[in-house]
Amino acid sequence: MADAAGMTRYVTLVFLALLLPAAAFGGSASGGTWKRLPAAPISPEFAARTSVWTGKQMLVFGRDQLTSLDKNGTPYATGAVNVAAAYDPRSSSWRKLSPPTKTSGFMNLSSVWTGKEMLVWGQGTRLGYNPATDKWRQLPGSSLFRIHDGFQAVVWTGREMLGWGGGCCGDAFSDGVAYNPATNTWRALPRAPLPGSQHPLGVWTGKEYVVLVGAKAAAYSPARKTWRQLPVPPAYSGNATAVWSAAEIVVAGGSRVALAYTPKTNRWRHLPLLPVGRAGKVVVSDGARVFVWGGRRGGASLLLGSKKWTAFAPGPLPSRLEATAVWTGGSLIVWGGVPTKTWGKYDEAGGVFAPSVLGCGDDWMPENLVATQAVKAGLRVAYLAAHPGAHVGAAAEGHTYYGMYSGTSYAVATFASAPTIFRTDARGRWHVRAETDGRVCTTVVPVELIKVWSLRHGNGPCYVLPR
Repeated sequence: MADAAGMTRYVTLVFLALLLPAAAFGGSASGGTWKRLPAAPISPEFAARTSVWTGKQMLVFGRDQLTSLDKNGTPYATGAVNVAAAYDPRSSSWRKLSPPTKTSGFMNLSSVWTGKEMLVWGQGTRLGYNPATDKWRQLPGSSLFRIHDGFQAVVWTGREMLGWGGGCCGDAFSDGVAYNPATNTWRALPRAPLPGSQHPLGVWTGKEYVVLVGAKAAAYSPARKTWRQLPVPPAYSGNATAVWSAAEIVVAGGSRVALAYTPKTNRWRHLPLLPVGRAGKVVVSDGARVFVWGGRRGGASLLLGSKKWTAFAPGPLPSRLEATAVWTGGSLIVWGGVPTKTWGKYDEAGGVFAPSVLGCGDDWMPENLVATQAVKAGLRVAYLAAHPGAHVGAAAEGHTYYGMYSGTSYAVATFASAPTIFRTDARGRWHVRAETDGRVCTTVVPVELIKVWSLRHGNGPCYVLPR
């Protein structure tokens, strides 16, 4: 657990946040503020866009449809071209990226950020983009793609890109593959205890690749190269999205129903129903809260552990937006395409949503705190809970970082040969967030807190612990 003073401040602020309106804390009744993005230099077609957050910028990849007119003036498709752009929040500006290699894909696209490259994957499309060189590369082919290539439920494990299921035109597949950038090779995943699905949900928990197919769920461990069956999840929308939020998998979007699965207890639970008109397809998490956007009335956020969603406005975005989105560590960037009256032609629009803080005072700014013996003892308990049977002593002296940002505590402590990253949940309890080889990345710790720890910047979104 956190130290007594920090814990008291956290519980008090959460209690007040649940009882008082947002305006009482200097926020807005809509739960945050929106800002329109400037015009982007690309406008990809319907359902053919994907994005990643690099720690500094949002990279977007899409497909523009090429059209011509027949003798009656009616447009028809003549082909497609891949396009890409980058949005930098610091300068609030877009730049067009070098033209991606032409591919034959016609289905939805997925992408992951490896810390070095954006890997784009879809039927007929397997590309890698390096922002440092502004160059694209073609990922290798494989005999594993001879039956189909449109894998879904795509995730990044820190070493591999995994995909499972997918299909088109009546086919639903039940196989999976993995790509390792270090070896530039693909491998087949073992057979999963799941039925085939064109649109499975997938999420990486830090240890396992969890895949949901309707009333079935299973988890794959890359370390053991085996699958395990999970308990039957409660019913959820076929348009839902799955995200990892600190210690839980959250399934939300597409309907008012939202679920959470806790690997530690191996149990599902219902979250509060989403507000009416706020059940969109965009779902992200900052680790403590879940944000859902895209309904008729906008979006809503939920502090995990609380009993009510906080609504926020739809923002400057059209209701027909086909969106892709990223969480930057402090804000939600939503961007996408908008159908026009001309068949095959799309406009684009985007916005940045900055959530209102739940409280006021120094606890909601990055704080570099002293790791007391009580804090280290709490971290040791969390480490042992995540590593049953391990024999460890106290956290190594001089190797514990401890701080708070936006009401959540984070720590980096060494109990074994490598450091471990921790964070507290909505109840102030410590949990292992990730193991690390000495890098602390903005995907697991807010960059504002990393900076007050004075860590040295490494590659991409990662910072390096001093030796």
